[in-house]
Amino acid sequence: MNVLLEGFKFFLNDPYTILILIFGVFFGIIFGCIPGLTATLGIVLLIPFTYVMSAELGLALLIGIYVGGISGGLITAILINIPGTPSSMVTCWDGYPMAKKGLAGSALSLGVFASLVGGTFSALALIFIAPPLSKIALKFGSWEYLSLMLLGMSVVIMMTADNPLKGFISAFIGIALAIVGIDTISGVSRLTFGFWQLQAGLEVVAISMAFFAVREMLVQVKGFYLHSTIEQRTIEDKIPLIPDRETLRNTGPAFLIGSVYGTIIGMLPGVGQTTAAMLTYNATRQISKRPDEFGKGTPEGIVASETANNAVNGGALIPLLTLGIPGDMVTAVLIGGLMIQGIRPGPLLFRTNPTVVGTIMVAYFLANIFMYILELGFMRVFVKIIKVPLSILFPIILICCIIGVYALNNRVADLWILVIFGIIGYFLTECDVPMPPLILGFVLGQMVERTFRTAMYASAGDLLDFLNHPIALSILIISVILVLKPYLPNIVKIFKNQIPG
Repeated sequence: MNVLLEGFKFFLNDPYTILILIFGVFFGIIFGCIPGLTATLGIVLLIPFTYVMSAELGLALLIGIYVGGISGGLITAILINIPGTPSSMVTCWDGYPMAKKGLAGSALSLGVFASLVGGTFSALALIFIAPPLSKIALKFGSWEYLSLMLLGMSVVIMMTADNPLKGFISAFIGIALAIVGIDTISGVSRLTFGFWQLQAGLEVVAISMAFFAVREMLVQVKGFYLHSTIEQRTIEDKIPLIPDRETLRNTGPAFLIGSVYGTIIGMLPGVGQTTAAMLTYNATRQISKRPDEFGKGTPEGIVASETANNAVNGGALIPLLTLGIPGDMVTAVLIGGLMIQGIRPGPLLFRTNPTVVGTIMVAYFLANIFMYILELGFMRVFVKIIKVPLSILFPIILICCIIGVYALNNRVADLWILVIFGIIGYFLTECDVPMPPLILGFVLGQMVERTFRTAMYASAGDLLDFLNHPIALSILIISVILVLKPYLPNIVKIFKNQIPG
């Protein structure tokens, strides 16, 4: 609780932090409600500007964008049947049918309230679970950390079960990009191909902007999305501040399942909001008294989706702060924000920077409250923002990317990285190569290498030393099972065919 008190103390001593947090939430909602823009992109764009702020102020801004961006996606999901962010995809299934019935206002109010409940539940989990977990993590050695990082990457690869080979390819590309530059231990240049500009390595912000911002703009332009017209539902009814009592009573189980599922899934490295929303939606439908109404505009569907994807936020912050491992794509990018401030997430963070940890906890808790107030209060403003042509928005975003990348290190080489890898990302997308394993591989690549080499040095080069670490061994076995899971049916079929009789 001392960490939490440090966070409240900072907010009381510097009220300006609250204004920064409110701006972050508002900015995040805007990015969340416009299809093609995401919370991840919003954070990536503003990370360079946090360089001139204190660590606490910068992280409060990024946490605000995180919360606002994930919740903001429900606006377009309900009104135009297009999720503003991938995490709100499941919300379309019942949100848009409900809007077609003339209940758009009620659907929006219910979705925002569900976001508040899920976010607040996970905020409490963050406050009470993270500190004791950090003490346990202090007992972890190199093999345990290595196994956790491999688990995170294997989970993401498993989520690309439609084509796990492309998931592997994506992850290895990310790892290869992570090792570009001079090896910190041997001093040898790796994968620089004679370009001295690459000896410093690839900047995480430049790579993030390339694969999220530039790639996404190219994909949208290719699909003629800039000139597309969308059927938009108007808000015909009032937007209540709180859903009516009967709706809350009927959706109670959905609130509980979404909050618990979302928080737990958020703690699993690399799984993310979309998976949590889908699992919660299916679980809620199975126990519902009206399962046939799912997909036709039932409030339970909206609650299940929005409670879960917002609960993931707080859950994802738990492994980030305690283990230094991102719980989802947004927290993977948040690591860049911490690194800019010279902060390395992990269990020692609770001892070395308790004010930073406390600020993140308090900022996340308050951000959910501000999100609820701002999203409902300015709902009609956000609806008008949806109508702004992307032909205007994209040039503005591109300019922000260029300024942000260049201002970070004043290197023209970073701009070339932004353009080149943005184009590479576009072609990878055209080949259906998923981006999440690539980004996670890039973020975790250096950490995987560092922990592996540390473990090998400690064991005098004995690779089998991990057998003496039961926790690490158990996690590695789980990782292998997850990676092989898509192939298990074929493997079983082959064995059955080989057995006579």
